[in-house]
Amino acid sequence: MRRIYLLTIGLLSLLLSNLGSMAQSTEAQRADSLRRVLPKLKGKELLQAYYKIYNLCYYAGYVTEERKAIDDLLEEAERQGDVKMQATARAALLYYYYNSDINDSLLAVFPEQLSFMEKNKDWKEYYDIWVLLVNHYTFTSQSNTALREVKRMYENAQQRKNNYGIGLASYGMGNAYMNIGFHEEAIQSYERCINALKQSRMGSSTLLDVYPYYCSELSEVKNYQRMLEVTDLWRDYLDSHRVELGLDNKSTSSSYYSYYYNSRATAMMGLGRLKEAEELLTKAYQSTKDVQDNSQLTVFYNLAQLHLKKGEYAKALRFNNQIIGNANPSDPSGLLMLTKQRAEIMLQSQCFDEAAKLYKQVYLLGDSLNLNDAKNQLNEFNTLFKVDEMEKASEQARSRHVYIILGIIIMALLLIGVLGFYFMIRLRQKNRELAVALDRAQESDRMKRTFIQHVSHEIRTPLNVITGFSQVIASPSFRLTDEQRANIVDSIETNTREITNFVNELLEFSENESQNYYQMNDCVNVFLMCKELIANAEQQNNGRLQLVLESTINESLTVNSNQRALERIVRQLLNNAMKFTEKGSVTLKIAQSDEEQMLDVSVTDTGIGIAPDQRELIFEKFYKVDSFKRGLGLGLPMARRIAHMIGGDLLLDDKYTKGTRFILKIPIYKL
Repeated sequence: MRRIYLLTIGLLSLLLSNLGSMAQSTEAQRADSLRRVLPKLKGKELLQAYYKIYNLCYYAGYVTEERKAIDDLLEEAERQGDVKMQATARAALLYYYYNSDINDSLLAVFPEQLSFMEKNKDWKEYYDIWVLLVNHYTFTSQSNTALREVKRMYENAQQRKNNYGIGLASYGMGNAYMNIGFHEEAIQSYERCINALKQSRMGSSTLLDVYPYYCSELSEVKNYQRMLEVTDLWRDYLDSHRVELGLDNKSTSSSYYSYYYNSRATAMMGLGRLKEAEELLTKAYQSTKDVQDNSQLTVFYNLAQLHLKKGEYAKALRFNNQIIGNANPSDPSGLLMLTKQRAEIMLQSQCFDEAAKLYKQVYLLGDSLNLNDAKNQLNEFNTLFKVDEMEKASEQARSRHVYIILGIIIMALLLIGVLGFYFMIRLRQKNRELAVALDRAQESDRMKRTFIQHVSHEIRTPLNVITGFSQVIASPSFRLTDEQRANIVDSIETNTREITNFVNELLEFSENESQNYYQMNDCVNVFLMCKELIANAEQQNNGRLQLVLESTINESLTVNSNQRALERIVRQLLNNAMKFTEKGSVTLKIAQSDEEQMLDVSVTDTGIGIAPDQRELIFEKFYKVDSFKRGLGLGLPMARRIAHMIGGDLLLDDKYTKGTRFILKIPIYKL
């Protein structure tokens, strides 16, 4: 839905652009008339004439003439010493770069323009151009950079107690959160924006942008009742700002009202009030039917959704066809949205074969978008790690760690791609019957989302530590002692090892998932194997806990099994025990099982234990007893699966209450 609403806002931009094109000839004539009288004007009249020429060029879409008009306006404002008009011209220059996608120039001149606004205390233009920079980062997929920048902006506005700045910063924050899928945070930011702007005396035109995004996020979390309340506020704003929007006193036939009608209709559909939704969509259609652009596509999309809910599949398909026929093939997010809608129509109308084909396209398009998002994130990390100057030693250390981090990120992305491909292959192989195919597709999508969420959560903390300390070392403004530098480098290396261990865990999980059996050709001395594993664990433990090895079997006893598989299980159990035990002991014990021809290898700790309601859940993928502990929640499910593949089992001893005890049952096949 987030991508859908961004498309909606894009259609609004197309509408305004097209209206500008239709008026080009009139605006051009007015600009030419003003240029002819410029030699006769002086003072404020001359300055206002330059300002009008700029506006005429802007609305006519004359990019080259617009740039010259900005330069002329700025030059004349500086000559006359008019600070307010200088600020206007400087802001116009940034908007010109922003709208023309001249990003390098935007970033290059922004500090100078922001400093000018601050020096002259023009706080409206000051925060207007600052949020412009935040939105640039947001909508060029640099969300982390956008959040950093908007945090600085928000803190600045709070220090000045400037409600306008707080409102605009909250708006930029909402956009950044929306772009990365943090819906609740985005909603809170938009609410804070509206409240702050209503208290500001500098104007509230930004609300025209806030309301659509706010409603989009409310729709995302299915809070349709609140969405209705917000659309009431939206309507009040439109009705009270008709003059500013260029509307007459009674008409609601404009694209401004069209997007309001669409949002309110979405809320009505969510609440099941389909008749009212249909009336609103009829108004939306009427408000844009005479506009020569693509603004009706949003109305058609919602009409298709409406008829789908009413069970009128032929009508729904007709509207979907109209959108797809006019859709931009270079917009994958829009195509994904429309294909999903078409697949749902086909599924509900029982055209199962066609629905299955469309759902396959949906997953392929989704994978493509996810890969593109990952590439953008990697590019952003690249940008974050660039610095201007460093001492030679610091440069070498920074470069080494940056390359390590980038390598780990690339490995993680490749692993995600491999797993995504793996899930798609499984889905394709099992897509024999339509019902099974749909179930597998939904499960695959859930697993991928869960996997990506866990990867993002686990990798974010050490990456933030490494990023922060790397910037400290890289910055010439910090003067660090040798001890401080050594501590920072040690912290970077520790977190780098943590990410490396995390990637190794992913690789081990991927290998285990792709393996269906283990060859039982090894003659394993269980006692010696456990003795070696407890010794390795002691190196990691470093004396923190008491590690104990107990055995009641003949130390020369061997079993016919797979030694690598056994070591992986026992090592995982020891690692878990040490992770969840703050003090006390961890005991590795080998004993004859009560079951015939079975050997018990148990790992007992004095840690936090496992609550009764969690004892079955711990063997599910991605489940974690303590969400603050590092790890993906894959160790125990992987260990139990390996145990089953070698003919054994992995159990939790629910009778032990002083901590946790896991029992690995190994079949005894004596050689």
